[in-house]
Amino acid sequence: MPASYHRGVTRMLLVLLAAAAVVAAPAAGQTPRQIRVDVQFRQTGTQSRDAAGAAGGVSVSPRGSLRPRGGVGAGSTETRVQQSTGIFTLVQDGGESILTVASQVPYPQVSFYRDYATGAGYIAAGVAFRDVGTALKVRASLLPGDRIRVRLTPTISYFSADGSGTIEFTEATTDVIVPNGRAVLLAGSTTDTHAITRQILGVAREQSTSETTVVLTATSR
Repeated sequence: MPASYHRGVTRMLLVLLAAAAVVAAPAAGQTPRQIRVDVQFRQTGTQSRDAAGAAGGVSVSPRGSLRPRGGVGAGSTETRVQQSTGIFTLVQDGGESILTVASQVPYPQVSFYRDYATGAGYIAAGVAFRDVGTALKVRASLLPGDRIRVRLTPTISYFSADGSGTIEFTEATTDVIVPNGRAVLLAGSTTDTHAITRQILGVAREQSTSETTVVLTATSR
């Protein structure tokens, strides 16, 4: 082959490599898109109480006669509690993010120890600390068709609404594909309690209902 032919081929390869570098340069320097993931926890609780009772007695008139007296009483109360907690985080396309918003509260802890050599045992009481709040672990990536793939692990813990001091805990893990910017119901739980208390002269009925739902919204920015 003549030298002019080799020089022409070499010049053509250099032009093609330069063009490829110009096309690839913007893609390499392009900033990854951000995805905002919002998770909302909604708790709704209803507690009602109906009670009916009777009362009686004897009254004495000025003339000394006895007169019986009696009565019937009834009462009804209803309490509604609504609580909403929202948490959000920004994550790069294809990346992962972890966010925790919680407070540490003291919690009584009781442990039982047994000495197998002597057969005796003893109880040790102490105080431990637990995180009460919300946590969110999310991995998100953009898909064609204006959709977003989200792998989500939301966690929420809170004190029971009945004032008993119990810490309730809710966690959900899922891998879903959601429309961009549209709210989707992710998970939920319901609890119903019905109790009847009978007394000597009356009866009381208590009923409580609680519901917890998790709503997810993923939006690309």
